Amino acid sequence: MLIVDNLRQKTFLIFGAGAVGGYYGGMIVRAGFDATFIARGENYKALKENGLTLIRDNKKEIIPINVVDKPDLNQYDYILICVKSAQTEEATKLITNNIHKQTSVVSLQNGVENEDIIASVIGKSMVIGGLVFIASRLTSPGVIEQFGYNGALIGELYLNEKTKRVLELQEILIQSGIDCKVSDDMRGDLWNKLVWNTSFNSLSVLTGQTVDKLLEEDYELVKAIMTEVRDVALAHGLNIRPDTVEFNLNRSKGFTGFKTSMLQDFERGKPLETEELVGVVIRKAKEKNIPVPNTERVYSQIKEKISVSI
Repeated sequence: MLIVDNLRQKTFLIFGAGAVGGYYGGMIVRAGFDATFIARGENYKALKENGLTLIRDNKKEIIPINVVDKPDLNQYDYILICVKSAQTEEATKLITNNIHKQTSVVSLQNGVENEDIIASVIGKSMVIGGLVFIASRLTSPGVIEQFGYNGALIGELYLNEKTKRVLELQEILIQSGIDCKVSDDMRGDLWNKLVWNTSFNSLSVLTGQTVDKLLEEDYELVKAIMTEVRDVALAHGLNIRPDTVEFNLNRSKGFTGFKTSMLQDFERGKPLETEELVGVVIRKAKEKNIPVPNTERVYSQIKEKISVSI
């Protein structure tokens, strides 16, 4: 076990202060670590004026934070990318001046291609993969509500080892109250989560239903889409868990009343991660001639629904 006092000098830049970046960054600051947030628009104004409000277990806590609306000139040890996947390349280009030789850039995003996009800008050596498992939402600018489990999974994508920087980040997150584990196969684990994301995010947008309602009313379709995503991953030789469909179905049972990130974005009129969470499966399926009829159908229906709502 690492001694956390030796890690106190580590600095963080949190790019994106929404439901994910705001929560995980807030927990890091709350534990006494040095972090700067990048936020925009009304969220930036609220965070600047009032601090970050975290609501957990029906308890409200206001956390003073350092927030900017564009990257500063400081360099950081860890940069957490927490923006929507379509903004990954732009965000990475903006933080190139915040990087020193030992900086680690960590994706805490949905999708399976963000790390490769980041690496295309700054190189593979600085990139760490990451996943979050959390039910959270930005209820209003500067205010984040979290309920249930708050976990993270991190690991190297381009090195086949558990490096010191990953173990140090794990320790910092654990000391921040986050159940963080280190992945033995980050690429496979990204696809394990995509199995969940493709099914629940797509269907939630089409139906307007929460995760628990989808399990009740569209269980077979949820399972069918999950199975298609699994088959695509296996066709590409990815090391996903054999029971990934059953695992993802079972872990969803505790998400009572939870709206997926895509449904939350749709209701707010924001761009959806359709390509990153659904389209990517279709693209990868075509590369291996794998049929994904259910995924293709919901993809087309989402595109149609978006065009009608504009």
